[in-house]
Amino acid sequence: MKAMVLAAGLGTRLRPLTLECAKPAIPLSGQPLMCRLIERLRAEGVTEFRLNLHHLPHTIERVFESDSETDWPVSFSFEPEILGTAGGLKANESFFDDEPLIMVSGDIVLDFPLKEALAFHRSSGAIATLVLRPQKPPYQFTPLQMDKDGRLDNFSGLGLDNAPESVTYLFASVHILEPRIFDYIPPGRFWEIIKQAYPAAIAEGEAVLGYSVGQGYWNALDDAVRYLQAQRYLLRKEQDDRSTFYSTQAQIFPLTQLGPFVSIEEGCVVESRARVENSILWRNARVRSGISLKNCIIGSGVTIDADCTNRVVTRNGETSLDFT
Repeated sequence: MKAMVLAAGLGTRLRPLTLECAKPAIPLSGQPLMCRLIERLRAEGVTEFRLNLHHLPHTIERVFESDSETDWPVSFSFEPEILGTAGGLKANESFFDDEPLIMVSGDIVLDFPLKEALAFHRSSGAIATLVLRPQKPPYQFTPLQMDKDGRLDNFSGLGLDNAPESVTYLFASVHILEPRIFDYIPPGRFWEIIKQAYPAAIAEGEAVLGYSVGQGYWNALDDAVRYLQAQRYLLRKEQDDRSTFYSTQAQIFPLTQLGPFVSIEEGCVVESRARVENSILWRNARVRSGISLKNCIIGSGVTIDADCTNRVVTRNGETSLDFT
């Protein structure tokens, strides 16, 4: 099975971090976000990946170029102008074969099995199956409903604000598709799969179904707060009681206080008596002696020499974080 990883977006809601690198390349506890996603999909049987690129494409390409120890089955397509979720897929039609394919957003943390959803799709005859997660109000994401046959036809969420909790879902950014979806996407144009391709297919009698996956973890890194939330989940899962990751190529002085929920990438320096909590330090960041850092994301090459709380600080600018 082959997969399309959507990686062309501008990542505007994660700025100024995404002025430094494309969102799928941001570090997450020692590993780029998209590498975690690709590893998860490989465990589900995906063998080849195509990534569409537009914004800061070199920051994605160099992730795989610099990792000589892993055989990443990835290739790229460059979009001089963004083509949208369906348009980008259509531009890579020749990459796919006659089997079902997966299309997934490149900015998610996905930690749940897909095998049952894939089996459901193959037996359903649907042109598309959207992987869903249960969602309760107040809704953070567009609420979706399925009818008794699992069909989806209201992708806007309109009229669902007061829908019963038991029948509302969020879309987990994973599409399982039949190759005939390409019949509903014009070539060389900006085209969106949910707003344009799916309604066109439904109008021709095709079924677009939903499949709810209740177990496991999912997070879309839409903003810096969700970025820190994803880090917290991964540190709990991977670091046991430490809840702290730091690269072996980082320098941690004595008498520092790290954690909980801290990631420190390679080249970083945390000087003595510094206190770092619930924060992410990108490569070559530095925290001066005695400084307190809490609920922060520090970009590459930045030195923090004053106490900092609830901030994103990069060489390209700063912004505050809202934890309310």
